Amino acid sequence: MTPKALVVDDDKSMVRTLSDVLRLSGWDVTTAFSGSEAVQQAAGQAFDVVLMDVKMPGMDGVAAFKAMKATRPSIRVVLMTAYAEQALLAEAQREGAARIMPKPVDLASLLAIIAAQVQHRHPVLLVDHDAAFLQTLTAVLDLCGIETVVAKNVAEATALMESRRPMAVLLHMHLGDSATRAVVDAMHNAGPATALILYSGMPGANVELEQAIPAEWIHAYLQKPFAIDEVKRVLDAIP
Repeated sequence: MTPKALVVDDDKSMVRTLSDVLRLSGWDVTTAFSGSEAVQQAAGQAFDVVLMDVKMPGMDGVAAFKAMKATRPSIRVVLMTAYAEQALLAEAQREGAARIMPKPVDLASLLAIIAAQVQHRHPVLLVDHDAAFLQTLTAVLDLCGIETVVAKNVAEATALMESRRPMAVLLHMHLGDSATRAVVDAMHNAGPATALILYSGMPGANVELEQAIPAEWIHAYLQKPFAIDEVKRVLDAIP
C-alpha cells in the first residue's frame, strides 16, 4: 500500500521541495498552504503522516494539529519550525505531536522519521463475529509484535479501514448472516489495495471462494484451525 502524506506550509517552495522528495521516495503526497486548508484535507481523507510548519498566517500549525485530532485522534503529525516559540512547541508536545523538527529540515532524518510513523500506523484488521476467537488471535499476534484492531461486523470493519488503513485484513468468510460476496465486496471497495486474507472453518469454503470471488482480490486463504506460523507466513508475504 502506497503511504500517504499531507505536506503543509505557507512557503510554496518548501511544499514543492518536500513533496518532490517524498514522491521520489514512493509517497502519495497531498499539499496544503494554510492550517485551515490542512484541517479540511485531513477531515476528508486519512493520511499516514502530516508534515506541517508551525508558524503560518491565520491558523498556526499547532492549532491545526489540535483541530485535526478532533476528527482523527490517531493522526500522526510532524511539525517543522524555524523559530523557538517555546509555548507553542510545549503545547504541541502535550497534544502528542509525533516529532518537532527544526528548519532547515534534514531530509535524510525526515524520511527516516516518517517511515517510522508509517510502520507505527498500520495494524492488521481482524474481522469476525466470534468475540472469543478475536480475543485469542489478538493476544497471539500481539506476542508476535503484530498490532491488531478488531471488528465484529462489516460496518465496524469499513470504518476502521478508513481511520486506521490496515496493512492487511483477516476476514471470516461467513460473517454472521451476511453473504460472502457482499462482505468481500464491501471490504474490497473500502481498501482495494489492502491485502485481504480470508478464512473459514467450513469444509469446501475454498471452493466457494474460487467460484464467487475474483482471484486477484484475495491475498491468501486459511482453513481453520490454522497455526499462528501460517498467519505470520502469509503476512510476511505481503509486498
